[in-house]
Amino acid sequence: MRVGGVRQVRNALVAGAVVVSAFGPQPATASAAPAVPESVAADPACSGGVLNAVADGGAKGDGQVDDTGSVQKAIITAYASGRCLYLPGGVYRITGGLDWSKPASILGDPAAPAILRSTANVALADTAYANRWERTPVLDNVVFDGVRVDVNGPYKTGPVIRRSVFVNRVGDGEAPVAGDQQQTTLAQVAVGLTNVVGAQVQDSIFLSDRRVDGGAPLFTYRTRDLTISGNVLGADLSSTAWLSTWAGGRSWSQAPATRLAEVRRRTGLPAALGHIQRGISIKGDINATVSGNIVNRDPRSRARSDHAMYAWGFSGLRITGNWVRGWPQNATGGLKVRNGTGATIAGNLLYGTALLLYTYDVTNAPKVFQDVVVCGNVYDIRTVTPAADHSGIMYWRNFPGTGAERAIAVFGNRFLDPLAGTKGRPDVSQVAGDTAAFTASGNTYADGRAVPVVGMRNAAPTAGQRARCAGSTVPTLSIPGYQG
Repeated sequence: MRVGGVRQVRNALVAGAVVVSAFGPQPATASAAPAVPESVAADPACSGGVLNAVADGGAKGDGQVDDTGSVQKAIITAYASGRCLYLPGGVYRITGGLDWSKPASILGDPAAPAILRSTANVALADTAYANRWERTPVLDNVVFDGVRVDVNGPYKTGPVIRRSVFVNRVGDGEAPVAGDQQQTTLAQVAVGLTNVVGAQVQDSIFLSDRRVDGGAPLFTYRTRDLTISGNVLGADLSSTAWLSTWAGGRSWSQAPATRLAEVRRRTGLPAALGHIQRGISIKGDINATVSGNIVNRDPRSRARSDHAMYAWGFSGLRITGNWVRGWPQNATGGLKVRNGTGATIAGNLLYGTALLLYTYDVTNAPKVFQDVVVCGNVYDIRTVTPAADHSGIMYWRNFPGTGAERAIAVFGNRFLDPLAGTKGRPDVSQVAGDTAAFTASGNTYADGRAVPVVGMRNAAPTAGQRARCAGSTVPTLSIPGYQG
């Protein structure tokens, strides 16, 4: 994927204040400086004390007064004094980029949404490559509405993002076009992490109202030891009862459905917020873990799709226990993993879309696909009309020769396929690769019949390959389709 105009757009958004239009629906205010909740004061991120953005920092949180300067000053003051920054519930109008080069932890009210809201697609950012972080900042219980998080630099550990809500919208004066589905701008990204170490994005919700070009909620590049776990990407706010069964919501103090209803009331959000172009983009990362996420695209969206998850150039990758729906049964859908070494893809539930394994002849990633285990996934296409050339689990490369593939095992996957056994329809296949590098076994249909395999040897996995699949559980969520 190419990020068009990243440097120029990033610099403009971080450096310049932008005048915004009125917000519309009247929000609730942060009122008269409420006390800091005990859970915030007791959070390890606040071990040095708490700065209250309203009581101590002068922010209003009423959705009308421009709080950009107050919040920026509070971030700097909190960091300098070793404290975290607490945002009481309310709507904080943000009209320009927030400098996070002094990365104070920011914690919102666990019982009421603290909303940083901008109509200008601004960022909480530290993109100075050489800048060093002396602490690992935490973002907890904050609603980022039109405000993204953008961090770049190998001398930064973190951030830790948890229990937060991100909303992607089209900004004032922006004219998005569908264009090339592989072209992504900063305005489409909710969280962008580049070169950082040990970042965590957990138990958060990502919503997108970018109806033409879609959103790309999570974009990472050359990180190390990244964890993306337990998040929801895409939701219909007219039907949120299912969130009571969402594992990521168990750590929330306020029920996720209640929080989303309050956010919608205060900001005028529409119901259907699953306009996603690419859900999770992982490029050149080392030892990344993507587990237990729900990636739920609205199939009615006009935004072009480019994979629920797309990982390439990887070294050490785990994609486990994710729930995926809304992507087409073609070359732009599903999970796509290409060009790398050491991947475990296990226990994922794919509704109506395929797992695509590729190696491309490119200069920006190794031309190998090696040490990959694909096991225990469930592939459910009972409710869609599949395309025969992108079904099930498939591998392909676009250059001739040998040696690109090694030690790839596909085993124990289950297929719920109404066209099982149809001529010319393999559910496990590889094309143009080295047959000797692939083994397949124990892949079955719902009735227990073996799945036909093309281009792979019939052989059992090694003990080490089986061990990598142990403990991966297929999610059993029941999530209504988009109606709003």
